[in-house]
Amino acid sequence: MSRLYTRATILFFSLIVSFSNELPAQSGLAIGEWRAYLPYTFGAHVTQSDEFVYYGTEASILIIEKSDLSTAYLSRVDGLSQSGIQTIRYSKATSTLVVAYTNTVIDLIGKDGIVTMNQIRNFSNITGTKNINRIYDSSDGQLLLATSYGISGIDVAATEFVFTTFTGAAVRDITQFGGRIYAATDEGVYSIDKDADFIEDFRNWELIGPDLGLPAEYRSTGLAVFSDQLFFGVDGVIYAYDGRDALPFYDPEGLELAYLSAEGPELLAGYTCTGTSCTGDLVLAFDNQGIPHILDPGCTGKPTYAVQEASGRIWLGDLYRNFRYLNSSNSPCKNISINAPLTSNLRELAVYNNQLWTTSGGVNATFSNRFIGDGFASFIDGRWTIYNRETKNEIKGLSLEDPGDDLLDFITIAIHPGNGTVYAGSFYEGLIEFTDPVMNLYNDTNSSLQNAVGDEARTRISGLAFDTDNNLWISNHAAPKPLSMLSPDGDWQSFNLGCGRTLVHQLAVDENGYKWIVDGSSQGGITVFDSGMAEDPGDDRCRSFTETNSNLPTNNTNCLAIDLEGDVWVGTTQGIVIFECGSSAFEDICTGSRRIVEQDGFGAYLLETENVQTIAIDGANRKWIGTTNGIFVLSPDGEEQIFRFTTDNSPLFDNNIIDIVVHPQTGEVFIATNKGLLSRQSDAIEGQRTHSNPIQVFPNPVRPDYQGPIAIKGLTRDAVVKITTPGGQLIFETRALGGQATWDGRDYNGNRVGSGVYLVFSSSSEQNFGLSAKPDAAAGKIVFIR
Repeated sequence: MSRLYTRATILFFSLIVSFSNELPAQSGLAIGEWRAYLPYTFGAHVTQSDEFVYYGTEASILIIEKSDLSTAYLSRVDGLSQSGIQTIRYSKATSTLVVAYTNTVIDLIGKDGIVTMNQIRNFSNITGTKNINRIYDSSDGQLLLATSYGISGIDVAATEFVFTTFTGAAVRDITQFGGRIYAATDEGVYSIDKDADFIEDFRNWELIGPDLGLPAEYRSTGLAVFSDQLFFGVDGVIYAYDGRDALPFYDPEGLELAYLSAEGPELLAGYTCTGTSCTGDLVLAFDNQGIPHILDPGCTGKPTYAVQEASGRIWLGDLYRNFRYLNSSNSPCKNISINAPLTSNLRELAVYNNQLWTTSGGVNATFSNRFIGDGFASFIDGRWTIYNRETKNEIKGLSLEDPGDDLLDFITIAIHPGNGTVYAGSFYEGLIEFTDPVMNLYNDTNSSLQNAVGDEARTRISGLAFDTDNNLWISNHAAPKPLSMLSPDGDWQSFNLGCGRTLVHQLAVDENGYKWIVDGSSQGGITVFDSGMAEDPGDDRCRSFTETNSNLPTNNTNCLAIDLEGDVWVGTTQGIVIFECGSSAFEDICTGSRRIVEQDGFGAYLLETENVQTIAIDGANRKWIGTTNGIFVLSPDGEEQIFRFTTDNSPLFDNNIIDIVVHPQTGEVFIATNKGLLSRQSDAIEGQRTHSNPIQVFPNPVRPDYQGPIAIKGLTRDAVVKITTPGGQLIFETRALGGQATWDGRDYNGNRVGSGVYLVFSSSSEQNFGLSAKPDAAAGKIVFIR
């Protein structure tokens, strides 16, 4: 169990959190600060307090203020301990929001912060699944959990489990009625006096069964107390029980009861359609006379739960898009749509100016399609825009009537560095070229792109990269000529690699114009290709690197990146290999190298036990390595570990890192995990050829309440920065990380500097004079107010 206090939770539960109708815009973050970019497309789990409605999404919580429908958000970045929400419940008795995750960890979110309970996850005596299906809030400050293994009781104040009952059957819902606890299970409804001795022994629980006219065997999926009666499901039929008699209350045909809820003036029943006689899922509202009313079908997609306010307004949990409510059971459906990513399924990221672009397709381990239709997306000026076959006819392919021609599985994206044109590659049906609002589709019918051998209906695009002349190079997976080029003039040309390689994947172009390509097969390794004069195929050169002719530890290569020195870093399933060959890539001396680093007091190859899936280079030439085991941030030469991020020590949603990209101008590092997108503000940005004059300092002035780092920007790469008093006394010296240096406002002795003006002097690093051909310097000032 752990307690975590966060500014977000303290402000929120003090009811002074900032609410809005949009997700936060892409703006400056403090160095080291994290931000979430999560989908808010639907909320399967819903609960309420007097002031707020809470929706549990896949990875976070959406909070809606009832008075004005403004919104706020809680995720791991704000202090939640996990991703993957199973269910939620607001405890009015303890003013606590209870969040249960799919791994059975529980967060108790109250005015003092977040308490995390790991007992169920850590309890080895529970075998099989440990799903928490429903949470009941009793008036005495206890929570009752309906789980796949049975029933547990939690004392919220003490954050302790007070009992656990193993039932032998999954418990779907739980409540209290008439001084007894009732549990709806897969083998019927059982009850026990809430103050009974040995409540842990399920043999002491009583079945509501044949003695009350019920079947000897039945399944129950819902419980609710309404109008002084207990309502529960019996194989889909709702029964009403007054403590003496159990009578059928509502018997639908072809419908299965999903839930019962009774928090407002009506009893709500959610049903899913299972028979041939029903037309779809529905939600019913019963008044206190037992008269049913079907809610607006437009509010019912795939119902999971619902809550009703005392005013009659109903909030529906649903697996379909948007967040739905009705002002009353007779009112039309209303939707709250949140501008957010469509999905947490991400494949590749790209940045351009202040734009972030993402793809959301996928392939499996054998490079077969997963048929994901989420498309690609942009985040510009704080707004997400989704591009897929539902929003753009061009992504429906060349035939609007044939869904088999739709573009699915977008897995790669690149932005033209000169004009911002976006290119998104589909592994199913070609390349999209997009300059808002014009969108063009290229495939085998109108370009040099070719269809895959063995899958002649598919134009598979698997990698994109621009060279220094703004030619777009395209990996055309499994095509006879698997590499194509689109020139700035719109001319197309395809190339036969000449190495017998066609299963091309990610690619990058180095400063010599050589194309470095990841092979998509398990035996391919890395290929380097020199097209020479594009119009002369006779001068093409190709070389393949494998574990037999290079220092690659395995032919299973996943990714590559070219750093600021022109070195090629290759990620494999067994660590990293670095090709520091320059123009000698086609000579025998170029075989790559593996860094030997100290690990546990012994020498080891760099990340040799890690499956490296993505590599990104920041403005200081540091390497951000994404693996299936979190993130490693390495020094420029790879010999020093600067940072290590996992779900245990950071807000990462998952340790499976899919892609990383660094915004060169802002230093924001965007991270695509297996469970969604987030970012961290780095302390490094792209260095300039010459200094800005004056250089930029933020914050400035530095006020008494500011304790964070002071950023000094507008510097040449790796500049030497000195800070002095007006009299010339040196109090701090550092080297910029790329084009930015940071200072904590302390002198060499660790003391905070006093009020006054301090001078900043920056000069080019000698090793980088070549960037501007001569030394360069600039100055600035920092004002401290103490």
